[in-house]
Amino acid sequence: MLELMDIGPNVLGLKILGKIQNEDIQKLIETSEDKLENYDRIAIYIEIIEMGGISIDAFFTDLKFALPNLKKFSKKAVVSESKWHDKLAKVIDKLFSSIEIRHFTPEERENAKKWVLE
Repeated sequence: MLELMDIGPNVLGLKILGKIQNEDIQKLIETSEDKLENYDRIAIYIEIIEMGGISIDAFFTDLKFALPNLKKFSKKAVVSESKWHDKLAKVIDKLFSSIEIRHFTPEERENAKKWVLE
């Protein structure tokens, strides 16, 4: 399940609270498109509370939207307790040069919010 968060007008904020379903991705896409009507590029802020996976249809819906629109996203902050998210963020940051990706611990949550708003 995804919960949308209000971080800023040019930031797509979300909290992951379990398994992500296609309805969650649809809501995410609609919100992204609304923000992209007013901004050339937006940032993403994600808090991972509980990662319960993603349904296959949600995965493909997300992929179908994300790949052609990758350059419309400037930054991605991932807040989680998981150490592997830090390593993954560093690898993905190198693979996709159009978006800067950083991992933050829950204690660094406010720094993550400030960073995506810059």
